[in-house]
Amino acid sequence: MSPNSSTKKLLLFALPLLFVSCGSFIEVNGLTNDFDKLNESQKALVIPFESFDAAEAGFVYKVTASELKSKLKDYPRAIVRVFNPKCSSTSCQPLSYYQQYDDNHGIFLIQVMISYAGFEEAVRQSSSKPLFVINDAAYGTKLRPVYERYFTNELLGLPRKTKYDDIPENLSGQIYIFEFGTLKEVKTEL
Repeated sequence: MSPNSSTKKLLLFALPLLFVSCGSFIEVNGLTNDFDKLNESQKALVIPFESFDAAEAGFVYKVTASELKSKLKDYPRAIVRVFNPKCSSTSCQPLSYYQQYDDNHGIFLIQVMISYAGFEEAVRQSSSKPLFVINDAAYGTKLRPVYERYFTNELLGLPRKTKYDDIPENLSGQIYIFEFGTLKEVKTEL
């Protein structure tokens, strides 16, 4: 038994209306920067980046790749790690792993979150060092895949709109090693 034409018309009208009305109950994480999901006390911890000397543990500094690179010129060796605080893969090491590496090797470490998802846990884990987050507003979009790509390209010294497929394999990774502000190597792990 097939639905008659008036039932089909009703379904074509009602289904989109149902999706729109239920939209307020559906939450999608990771599509945007997730800043709006922070509470007011968490939002107060997010401030614009000025310098590494002024950066304090317990705060999260909004930063662009070009700001980082210009400040890294003062450091003989630095590691910029770009990470997803919500990563649950076995390849995702806790923040303390990288902080210990920094302490043991004397390499300046900057850990940059790709979004505010997992904010509380990241701040808790990084009790001794400041954290950074990609300043999506500087890239003109709140869409995480877009501003993350723009940030990565800027860090690599590529044109901002370069597609991931066009990035050479030797430049794929989330750990960027700099010497006096010049990118020397890209790795997936230390």
